[in-house]
Amino acid sequence: MSSQPRPTNNFDSLRLILAVLVILSHAFPLSRGSNDTEPLYELTRGQTTLGNLSVWGFFAISGFLITQSWTRSPKVAGYLRRRIGRIYPGFIVLALLSVLILAPLAAGPGHRWSTTPWRFIADTLRLQSFDMPPVFEANPSPNALNGSLWSIPYEFWCYIMVMVFGLLGLLRRRWFLVALLVEVVGLHAYLDWSGWHPGGKLFGEMFGYPLFWVTVLPFFLAGMIFNLWGGKALFRADIAAVSFLLLVVSYFVPYGAMLALPTVGAYALLWLAQTRRLNFLHLGRYGDFSYGVYLYAYPIEQFVQMYSGGRMSPLLLFCISAPLSLAAGAASWFLVEKHFLSKSARLKHEGVDVSSAGKELLRAVGSDGRGGASTPR
Repeated sequence: MSSQPRPTNNFDSLRLILAVLVILSHAFPLSRGSNDTEPLYELTRGQTTLGNLSVWGFFAISGFLITQSWTRSPKVAGYLRRRIGRIYPGFIVLALLSVLILAPLAAGPGHRWSTTPWRFIADTLRLQSFDMPPVFEANPSPNALNGSLWSIPYEFWCYIMVMVFGLLGLLRRRWFLVALLVEVVGLHAYLDWSGWHPGGKLFGEMFGYPLFWVTVLPFFLAGMIFNLWGGKALFRADIAAVSFLLLVVSYFVPYGAMLALPTVGAYALLWLAQTRRLNFLHLGRYGDFSYGVYLYAYPIEQFVQMYSGGRMSPLLLFCISAPLSLAAGAASWFLVEKHFLSKSARLKHEGVDVSSAGKELLRAVGSDGRGGASTPR
């Protein structure tokens, strides 16, 4: 058996590419104080950024894979164990490093903390950023220790949604999910058109800002729908080509991108995840570093900018920060994340083929036998 078998999909590769694109996108506001010169922001006349597109891609991929995880093993205890084990260990280590090392270094002397141990614990359990003193005050984007963390609780709540829908039998009602997708996209369009930005109050405190929900939920729902409507067999090169074309055209139609991105855009991305044409990348051969990269890249960019005196150009900031972030992501994977995954997920990244002969090994070691899918996050 080869030590590095040919991958059966490109989910790990795409997630790592998306994480690196987030680093590139953030390099512009972290260098210049705004997104005005960010490449995709300029190209789309302010409609989106590479960072936004990448985060939405994460949600579409997660919707596809997490739904697959539940339908293959619809057991609450096992499902929650996998989801908590994938999100919380890496996040908790980052939170501890942030409060003990990163924030004090970024704040400098003379600043007092505005948080308490109990509030820190509560915020960490809720996957929220903790209160902190002023940080990176001389940087172009001051007082932001880790601007990437906002999406983590939304993704975890999406995991809970899949479980609840599964228990209620709603995953068998695909048209219900389609109707929900249409409603959320319609609400997003209405909020954008009306300029109404509801604060959420108690809902926002518990579950997240409503305006963020209408932005990310359509992509997760699209991933769910594509998985339930046929999975891998649904994706064809000719339809993907038309999807890419419609996606480009949508940016020239009012509210077109808002409709196209979570539909044809999600389809095109998930086709890329399934096509054999990208198998050669095999960026997940040593592990899924994307989550760690996403967790640590923002503070790394801020520190690089701080130690440069706040004058570093976006491209130079990216070129220095990207390798450091990849190293941090690899460290997070090897030192923390992989130890909380199922046996099948660990063996997959250690080069064991879990899609064919490797299933015998998985049965021998007592795995849950979820097989050849990429590790869901």
